Amino acid sequence: MTSPGLFGRWRVAAALAAAAILAVGGLALHGIGVGRGGLEAGTADNVLAAEVGRRYGGMKRLLFPAQPEISVAEWLARPKGRPAVLVDVREPHEQRVSMLPGAITKQDFERHSARYRSWLVVPYCTIGLRSGLYTRELRGRGFEVRNLAGSALAWAHAGLPFETKGKATRRVHVFNADWNLLPRGYEPVVSKPPPTSGP
Repeated sequence: MTSPGLFGRWRVAAALAAAAILAVGGLALHGIGVGRGGLEAGTADNVLAAEVGRRYGGMKRLLFPAQPEISVAEWLARPKGRPAVLVDVREPHEQRVSMLPGAITKQDFERHSARYRSWLVVPYCTIGLRSGLYTRELRGRGFEVRNLAGSALAWAHAGLPFETKGKATRRVHVFNADWNLLPRGYEPVVSKPPPTSGP
């Protein structure tokens, strides 16, 4: 199980990596109607889907180029006789908004990881950064794992539903307004984590 100190360092590393990519990696949103403060009205869904692919591809090349991935279409077409699990690596306040149907939280996976030793493990997050880093960690621990390319945003662009408390929803936590690349028909949610007590 991951210690709180290691988990905290992992979250800081992921946040710094995302900031570095946006600042240095040339992943600013020039000319597509997306920037600080979110979407401009009327940005075409195909343009947003292309931006999801571009941002994810840039992060993969910079931070986890050797990590295997699986697309949403490949996940849906996978052989049903092979055990597989989706693992949501986002924060609990993001998971409370919605999750992919049938997914488990990272915390649940870690508590019962021995159960999934022979399974295909597919982590996801908002776009694939945090899950790509977790994919690398799990491969180092001997799991068969594939990062869900484009993650929740790619899922939405495939027109698929999310779930909250066992019911279908079109609400999706998008991390922050700059990551709202959802297509029409989905409601973006941005919330802050609850304050922690103590240091």
